[in-house]
Amino acid sequence: MQTLPQSLPFPAKRLLAFLDTLDASPPQEALTLVLPPGQPLPPPKAVDLEHREWLEEIACLTDEKIQDSETGSIAFWSHNLKAMVLPPFPLETYAVANGLDTTPLRGLFAKKRTVGVVLLRLGRFSVGVFHDDQLLASKTDTRYVKGRHKAGGTSQRRFARIREQQIHLIFLKACHVTQEKLGPYQQELEKIFLGGERHTLTDFLKACPFLQRQDHLIAKRLLPIDKPRHRELETMPREIWKSQVH
Repeated sequence: MQTLPQSLPFPAKRLLAFLDTLDASPPQEALTLVLPPGQPLPPPKAVDLEHREWLEEIACLTDEKIQDSETGSIAFWSHNLKAMVLPPFPLETYAVANGLDTTPLRGLFAKKRTVGVVLLRLGRFSVGVFHDDQLLASKTDTRYVKGRHKAGGTSQRRFARIREQQIHLIFLKACHVTQEKLGPYQQELEKIFLGGERHTLTDFLKACPFLQRQDHLIAKRLLPIDKPRHRELETMPREIWKSQVH
């Protein structure tokens, strides 16, 4: 085994059903590794001698993406079961257990959390605060931004200046609304999730002092969105709580 198979996104319900299946029919011999963010794999001596082969398999399959996971990872490993889960929120406690232990992952999903969501595309944005799947506060708004100009010369340069100004104005507006909606929950927020195109969001963050001050809360992964609309904002808890399962 050289590389991991492509990861699959598991919504919360599907992942919990997977854990139920594991608990209902656990393998007789298994290894569970709980690795918080930044935690390296344990040395071979940390596991029983008969399980060191599994640890070697996990090491071979743990690519850079998993090692750099901002939420850590949990591995369920046996002769027939080989699964690694990257959860939606950070694992907090390191553990090496002989046998199958789904408790740490279940505990992560049982916790109620308050998170902020900012969805942004040029011309439209949507901001919300969720406690678990309940939308506590939100606002969706628009501001016109010209499309790209394909002609050349003076006309293109003038068009580009107008477009840049329009982009700057929607960034200011989105930042103001973000602070307005997320600010009252600042002490409760565990994470802030962004959705949209990475390049646009990178430029937006540079223009938004409020989010710069919350940089430690901003998740690395981006939420997939079509258009930042209120009804799309309401679906974000499903995306937020997805795990990647290898």
